[in-house]
Amino acid sequence: MSNEDKINGWCRDCGGFQQAHPDSRPDEPLCVGCGAVLKRYEELPTGEQANYRFQKWFSDVVQRGMNGPSPGGAAAALQCHRSMIDKLVDRGVLEKSMYDKDGFFVVLISHRSIEQATANKEKTGKWTDSGED
Repeated sequence: MSNEDKINGWCRDCGGFQQAHPDSRPDEPLCVGCGAVLKRYEELPTGEQANYRFQKWFSDVVQRGMNGPSPGGAAAALQCHRSMIDKLVDRGVLEKSMYDKDGFFVVLISHRSIEQATANKEKTGKWTDSGED
């Protein structure tokens, strides 16, 4: 099975979004993690489709290196007021990922942008490497 032909589905045993084992038959995809039969997205009840979408979003966030704390956690890490986090996101200093679907609302600030802002603050006394605050 080529990468383009890989089947993704929901594994009830693992509790999440999984890729099919490469040796799976297309008509019966098996979880690469535990070997259970995967359910295709179209076969899932509405609630499990919502969980699937959320986990798929989060998987993509992690793969892009955008995982991190909530804005409140970022404020604690940077030792600044929570409102400063929004300003730093608006200025492009901090990277934000947001999910607002199916009753889920999650905002994450990437660890890498927090680390960069911290380094800038230590080096220049400002949040940006240009010295602007």
